[in-house]
This record gives sequence, C-alpha cells and structure tokens, in this order.
Amino acid sequence: MHSDPQNLSDLAADQIRKHRTRLGLNREQLAEECARVGAPELTYAAITNIETGRRDKDGKRRREITIDELLTFAYALGVPPLLLMLPLGDMDATPSPARWGGLHPYYAWRWITGEEPPAFLHTDGRIYVDSEKIGGAEGHSRIGVWREVAAPTEVYRELQTAQALLKKASGHHHFTQARHGDDAEQTLTARRAYLDCLQELAKALNSMMQYGLRVPSYSAKWVNDMREFEMLDHPEAVEIFEPKENTD
Repeated sequence: MHSDPQNLSDLAADQIRKHRTRLGLNREQLAEECARVGAPELTYAAITNIETGRRDKDGKRRREITIDELLTFAYALGVPPLLLMLPLGDMDATPSPARWGGLHPYYAWRWITGEEPPAFLHTDGRIYVDSEKIGGAEGHSRIGVWREVAAPTEVYRELQTAQALLKKASGHHHFTQARHGDDAEQTLTARRAYLDCLQELAKALNSMMQYGLRVPSYSAKWVNDMREFEMLDHPEAVEIFEPKENTD
C-alpha cells in the first residue's frame, strides 16, 4: 500500500485495492470480473503490478493506470470513477508533481467536472485561479479558455435538472388527470406546472443547440408538446425516442 502516494496512479491503485477488499474479492476474482465486463487484459498479473506499484531503478512506477483501465476498474467494482482518483474524505491534497498537485480532492473534483476553473495551491496555503497564458505571454488566457470550453458542462447540468423536474411534473399531471378529470382545478394546476417544466427543458435544449451539441431524444408527448407550443428554436433537431426492437 502507498502510505504516501506520489501520483494519481498510486492513489487509484490504493482505492482499487480498498474497494476490492471491501467486496471480499481477491485479485484473481477481480481479474475474472474485469474479463466479464470486457477487459480480459486486466489479468491477475496486471492487477498485481498495478496495486503494488513496483518501481524501477529511478523510483518510477513500472505500471501506470490508463484512463481506460480506471474506468474499467470503476465499472467492475461498482464505484464512481472519480472516487478512484479523488477519494473524498480520505485525504486533504491531490498527489501530483504537476502544478495542480496539492489541490483538495473536492476542488479537483469540481475542476474535472467543469464547475471550477484550473487553479493551484500557493505556498501560502490558499488556492489561486491560474490566470497565466497558455504557451507564453502571447498565448491564450487559461481562465478565458476554460470559461469558453466549460460552458457546455453547465448546460448539461441544467439539462439533468430540467429532465428530473419534468419527469416528476409529468407524472403528477398524469395522476391528477386520471383521478380528477381534464377540467378539474387540480389537473389544470398540474398541467401548468408540467408546461413550465417543459419550457425549462426546451431552454436547456436550445442552449445545447446553440453550442452545437447533440441533443437527446425524448418521448413523443414531450417532443410534440414542445413543438406545439413553439418552445424549440429548431424543432426538427429534437427527435422522438423509439426503443429498439428486441430481436433475441
């Protein structure tokens, strides 16, 4: 075990071992599970090398963990991938020799998910946003680039919130309609709430289209209602979800 992990591969190796042990699996059983989920190359020997973190003569790991492997281990162990590299509550600083090393795992988590800009831990113990230029004095502002490219992540968060609220409002409208009838005050109130939530979803979809992002497909009712009330900037871009037929 790496009592003092030097980088994210060390840290992820510790977390893989921790979650494997929590599930009562040995390395051979984890290798079998990795094979079941489509990664037979993560053998007992590979997992042993990853977990032990054997060093070469220069003190570097002989076996780093790739992004594909990190996601596979997370899938096999039933763990959110970020928890393997940023174990919230287990430590106060993210290990890395790079400039961002030393950030609190929670800040690093929010940076990775696009909620916080790139930053570094100063010698005074404070976190500062990195405002330097990329590539030198004539380059692009690091924070400026972040603001531009991270914008879609905020749109996706808005989309997730809108979808959850609309699903709840749609279910409530259906329930009140079935129980009280179309013209009852309870049903009309529920329908207004449904349409308000539908408008919020349409706003998120319109923002996605503005950024050139692919938009999801939805049920015929949601799509047709958004089209009927002219909520979408490009109605044809939002398709109706049609489940694939099971040919088995």
